[in-house]
Amino acid sequence: MQDKNGRKDQVTIRSRPELYGIETLSAHYVKQSFKPHAHDEYLFGVIDGGVHAVWCRGEIHQVPRGSVVTMRPGDIHHGGASSEVGWRQRMLYIPEPGMRALVEDLTGHAPTGTLDFGAAFHARPDLARRFALLHEALHSLDQRLARDVALDALLGALMRELAPQSVSPVQAADGRIADAIEFLDAQIEEDVSLGDLCRITGLRRRQTIDAFRRATGLPPHAWHLQRKVLRVKRLLRDGQTPAQAAAQAGFADQSHMGRHFRAIVGVTPSTFAKS
Repeated sequence: MQDKNGRKDQVTIRSRPELYGIETLSAHYVKQSFKPHAHDEYLFGVIDGGVHAVWCRGEIHQVPRGSVVTMRPGDIHHGGASSEVGWRQRMLYIPEPGMRALVEDLTGHAPTGTLDFGAAFHARPDLARRFALLHEALHSLDQRLARDVALDALLGALMRELAPQSVSPVQAADGRIADAIEFLDAQIEEDVSLGDLCRITGLRRRQTIDAFRRATGLPPHAWHLQRKVLRVKRLLRDGQTPAQAAAQAGFADQSHMGRHFRAIVGVTPSTFAKS
């Protein structure tokens, strides 16, 4: 769909069946008009451009950039663009069983009934910026561990800031975190999940992430990434090409490896190989 100036709606949807059945959406809508509808899932989102005119819970809202969206399963809503430039949004859909499991992991107890986030729309620019960054990781990254940690961080931020009455401190525990660190070191080339680490530590997701950070100074996905980069450095020193090193260290491709290599080492893989 496009407007008279040739501007088209641009939408991508990602389904993550292995991650509680969640779906993510990133969209720039210009002409889209939504009919009244509801979702079976919890819907969390952010407006990160333009203004979305939307009816929800009995009134019309003009929802601008910097707004965070929290809708309950069954919330009827409809709307479209507030101006000809449209609006940009990022959305996260979490099925109710997945939401119960995630909240129990974060808080230590299963929720009873539907969670209350107050209003459907929240003018929270700082939270919206953090949401957008974490959503981009959840929506776009290939590595399961990075997606797992992004989901935990995103939902944790929403719960702490918009539903603090539902959150209680999670007891600190280290479990078998040394075994988990050793496991990641031995699985450099593999796409490890947070569930894999939890089975080793004997802890819940949030406890495993926190324990890993206490032990190493980094969350598990960042630790695993730096170990991959160290593997690439050794392979380059041994005469492997950047493409060969990327494949052997478990990166999606050479470009993906190169971005992370430069961010950690400070030079490109090719420059490092010549040094």
